[in-house]
Amino acid sequence: MPPPHKIAIVEKTAAQLRGAAVIYFTDYKGLSAPKASELRAELQASSINYVVVKKTLLRIAAQDAGIGEIDEFMIGQTALAFTDGDPSEPARILREFSKNNDDVPKITGIVLDGQRLPATRAQTLASLPSKEVLLGILLSAIQQPMTRLAGTLSASMTQLGQLLSALKDQKTS
Repeated sequence: MPPPHKIAIVEKTAAQLRGAAVIYFTDYKGLSAPKASELRAELQASSINYVVVKKTLLRIAAQDAGIGEIDEFMIGQTALAFTDGDPSEPARILREFSKNNDDVPKITGIVLDGQRLPATRAQTLASLPSKEVLLGILLSAIQQPMTRLAGTLSASMTQLGQLLSALKDQKTS
């Protein structure tokens, strides 16, 4: 029987994994404690959790959360960055931090909405605009045809009014 504190860690981690929209697995080997604290603070400022969990406990938590086999992502010293918010935000922060810190931490894998993705997809996710920007683009695309239609109808009505006015003037003269 495992000790109660390990059971609590597994249950807490599984609950966090279930609630996350995206999970980034990272290898933080070579990251000093002050730099790790700096990274954690940067991520937390964007409502992103960054945790280190023993691999054996993480394996069990991932199974409990329904993620499945994650051994391929647990390379080196493994830490998780996860959020229930914008899935591209952790990738952007990790990429920028890594650029300034000798490529540490390295993203080793991603779980996005239950789908396991290779680390190479992190660059794609990091280059995506934020959710708010994407929604703005979508709204603009939806509004544009309506604006054009309103302009066309308005122009047609104006032209009709001008035509009727010209006919009236012609009949009165």
